[in-house]
Amino acid sequence: MAGAIEWHSGDLSAAQALASTAGRPLFLYWGAGWCPPCNRVKSEIFSRDEFAARLRGLVPFWLDGDAPGAQALAARLKLRSYPTLVLFAPDGSEITRLPCELDGELFIDALDTALAATHTAAQSLQAALDGSRALSAAEWKLLSHYSWDTDEGVLLAGRAPGTTLAALAQAAASVAPDAAVRLRLLSLLFPATTGVAAASASDAPVALGLAGAAEIAVAATTDAFLLGVCRDARLARANMDIFGNSGAQLLKLAGAVQPELAGALAQAARAWADDMWLSVPDRLTAVRLQMRMTRFGHAATGLPDLVRASVAAALAEVDDPYERHTLVNTAVSALNDAGLSAEAEALLQAELARSHSPYYFMLSLASSAKRRGDVAGMLSWYEQGWRAAVGSATRLQWGVTYLSAVLDNAPGDSARIEAAAAAILDDVSATVDAFSQRNLAQVRRLAAKLSGTPHVPALQQALRPAL
Repeated sequence: MAGAIEWHSGDLSAAQALASTAGRPLFLYWGAGWCPPCNRVKSEIFSRDEFAARLRGLVPFWLDGDAPGAQALAARLKLRSYPTLVLFAPDGSEITRLPCELDGELFIDALDTALAATHTAAQSLQAALDGSRALSAAEWKLLSHYSWDTDEGVLLAGRAPGTTLAALAQAAASVAPDAAVRLRLLSLLFPATTGVAAASASDAPVALGLAGAAEIAVAATTDAFLLGVCRDARLARANMDIFGNSGAQLLKLAGAVQPELAGALAQAARAWADDMWLSVPDRLTAVRLQMRMTRFGHAATGLPDLVRASVAAALAEVDDPYERHTLVNTAVSALNDAGLSAEAEALLQAELARSHSPYYFMLSLASSAKRRGDVAGMLSWYEQGWRAAVGSATRLQWGVTYLSAVLDNAPGDSARIEAAAAAILDDVSATVDAFSQRNLAQVRRLAAKLSGTPHVPALQQALRPAL
């Protein structure tokens, strides 16, 4: 559990000074108690003995998004998405940002690569782009395991991520083919490179005289590339996190071979679902992926029953609060994908009493009510979630969500609007970094919603600096 690690918190400058004096890297975790991926990191990565052993040689720093001043500090460090995992050198320079979606074993491998790095990710990226020197296989691996979706402009600095990653993939193919495969997969997740439909898989790959992963990495078409990866059990497993979270997004890029590709990915997912070395939530994610592949032509019978049985078995197996939080979130998603929305809603309601962050699941219950057309139920769950929420940044986010829903769905309920606005005004006034980072995004969202309305002038005035 996370308690096995002696985390520093509060004063980052003191932790940085300790890292500098001791000549030790600093590992920073940025997250929130309610965030399912954060809970997965705690149960799947932080709980591992191998991780704790490595952190004994580092300075671990835990930055909670609800801590006083945390959002202002996050703005300075360019942290936004929960969770973000950053490794700093002893001198304070940023070595890399690590992906939170990897399973524990692969994460440890990525962390070891970062700890052994002789260049930062930024230095390796610059060399790759300007051609000033050839990158080693280890540098390509570091870039392939950079958390590009939490970059916040640290490396990309305005560059188009899809185009940049596609270029990196092509350059890495002959030196580090596994890294090239991952970089190309990641490039496909950014809209800039996905606007044109993929070509047919019948088009032959580029003939470069390469073999295995290198040949797959430079396949001429998206179809050929994705089929090559999904049919290679080792490569598919190495990128399970990408397929588990974004498999449907990738399938939308496929052309005529979409059903064939869906079948190949479903077959890979079946193996992952049966892999007892994986965590329970990750195995259930693989079951959900099989269900999602039916949207793309994968013909399979009995998958809703498999989802139902897998959810029941998984819930019976997990008691750890961190693991269970992310498991329930995955289970609800899987049940909804299987058309079992009533069972998903029943699970959410049953979990409220035992969850450490029930207000998160109340938002899911609000979404369920919305899909059923139950406006009153939706607003009730949003309000319950807001009133139960804990932490300044969390309360602000939940409050803005609730008030926005009321303004959209019950604009004539002035009493409800005024009561919510008064409470949100109190929270904004009491929050020292109400106009920083994630908080700023929320107040801007609400300020835009209130613009031009006759409601709550005091709150409108207080939010004016956000515009």
